[in-house]
Amino acid sequence: MTSRTIVNICVGALFVLAVLYVMGKWNTPDWQDNPMYPLISIITLAIVGGVFFVTVLLPKFGDAVGTVMYSSGEEVEQDESMKAVALVAKGDYHGAIKEYEKMMANKPEDPFPVSEIAKIYTEKLHAPDQALVVLQENLEGRDWTEENAAFLMFRLSDLHMASHNYDAAKDILEQVAGNFPGTRHSGNARHKINELEQLQYKEIAAQRAKLSSQS
Repeated sequence: MTSRTIVNICVGALFVLAVLYVMGKWNTPDWQDNPMYPLISIITLAIVGGVFFVTVLLPKFGDAVGTVMYSSGEEVEQDESMKAVALVAKGDYHGAIKEYEKMMANKPEDPFPVSEIAKIYTEKLHAPDQALVVLQENLEGRDWTEENAAFLMFRLSDLHMASHNYDAAKDILEQVAGNFPGTRHSGNARHKINELEQLQYKEIAAQRAKLSSQS
């Protein structure tokens, strides 16, 4: 038992005893004849009651309000995220996907679980096509903020790049540049387009060199 709990019990017991004492004395002849006794009792009860409220009731009320207003949503989200991570570590990839889907239902504006589901399909289940479907359907099926839409579009482009589908990747990047002009997303998209074109050029040059060596 903590010291705080002991103090709370003592204060509560003192308050109850004070109330019982006043109730027992209130109608006695001595108290009826001397108005100072009831006045002193009321002041004493007010002091003890105030201490009881401040030390016992108020902290509990504050904790309850804080939990409801600030903690519940984050705890639920963190709990689901940790479950998903644990399931990935165990190799239960489909179970992890279900946990991330719960996060999507609770916070449909958050792109993180969508991205993580696509990541599991790509890296763990070796199903990049399904990952592309997840990203594309969620990207088109909901209204996203500029930041979150750009995030998912870059993820979609990265998946196309990993599959060597450079034309599709470039098309997504051009959409980002066109949809968000004058933003850092547009600048990042232009930069990635340049990198993609350089990569394509190098691969074409390597293929030509290979063909020349074989002829």
